[in-house]
Amino acid sequence: MAVLRAGGGQGADTRLQNTLLEAELTALPPGADDDQLRIHYALAANYSTLGDYRQALLHARHELRLRNQVQTPDHPDTLTTRSNIAIWTGYSGDDAEALRLFRELLPDMERVAGARQQGTLAIRNNIAALTGQCGDKAGALRLSRELLTDQEQVLGPHHLDTLTTRSNIAHWTAECGDKAGALRLSRELLTDQEQVLGPRHPSTLITRSNIADSTGQCGDKTGALRLYRELLPDFEGVLDRDHPDILTIRSNIAAWTMRGEDPAGALRLYQELLADRERVLGPDHPDTLVTSYEIADLTGQCVGPAAALPLSRELLPDLERVLGPDHSNTLKTRSNIASWTGRCGDPAGALRLYRELLPDVERVLGSDHPNARATRNNIVYWADVCAR
Repeated sequence: MAVLRAGGGQGADTRLQNTLLEAELTALPPGADDDQLRIHYALAANYSTLGDYRQALLHARHELRLRNQVQTPDHPDTLTTRSNIAIWTGYSGDDAEALRLFRELLPDMERVAGARQQGTLAIRNNIAALTGQCGDKAGALRLSRELLTDQEQVLGPHHLDTLTTRSNIAHWTAECGDKAGALRLSRELLTDQEQVLGPRHPSTLITRSNIADSTGQCGDKTGALRLYRELLPDFEGVLDRDHPDILTIRSNIAAWTMRGEDPAGALRLYQELLADRERVLGPDHPDTLVTSYEIADLTGQCVGPAAALPLSRELLPDLERVLGPDHSNTLKTRSNIASWTGRCGDPAGALRLYRELLPDVERVLGSDHPNARATRNNIVYWADVCAR
């Protein structure tokens, strides 16, 4: 029955293979280290293919223990297993632990494989990316620039890894506040990517997306919207229409439509996108919830508070559960609920909700943040309304 239940749907062959491998693992006699190693290695790879990184980690950790016994800690396969564990740790949501594991791995890779070996350079790339994801954007930019120099010498200026690092440098340049510098770097990179990789390569398309975003961030909203609209059919010509990257492009088109002073057009685009994100990603995916937030917010602008209030009230528990109570969209939704409660004729309810919101906004954003000041101003306003 276990074999029968494993069949059906995308990845059915891999799930069936896992069922057979796990049955074989259970039947192994004690001390069959070589066979255990082979099976744990296969299961880790299969679960990674299925996107179940927690199960991949479970088997990779068993694999690492066995490799240290059967092979040696310095064996190339042992080092590769350690790298996989770090990667899947990050994919499982623990960026800080992944960064720690990569930092521990790097000196061993440099000692065994050499500081200029491609695998060692790849670990440095992961360290740079995770450094930024853990909040040190300036550190990520510095590490990426140091890495680029070595990649250009070892791999050459046109190697895919070198081009990827240039893309990362443009990204972290923007994250550090230099939008114009990021736009310049991305435009320079695009020329080389189109020559080396071709205009339809995924990396080339991603750079075009970054250029569109940086164009808008530099103040050209119309240009950003035009570039994203031009980009969408090229993405659709390379990827499946339901690919998450295409859904992201559609979301960006809706966002820049909104910023271009067409909230009704943006609302329509977000409503069309929501149905596809729910179907492809699921109702609890963060991108799906952010789309729902935008719909509720734009409904308040385009239709009115009476229509938007129930949407936000329904959305809030999901935002708190999935994104957390301190997420910006969670706090904004609570602010919208307070505002629309007052505008729907319940000033006392609005005042109570704003008073409950204020300590959380000040704790998360700081008392001098514009949203904290706006919340205090709203408390004064609705208190005055209630006193009339």
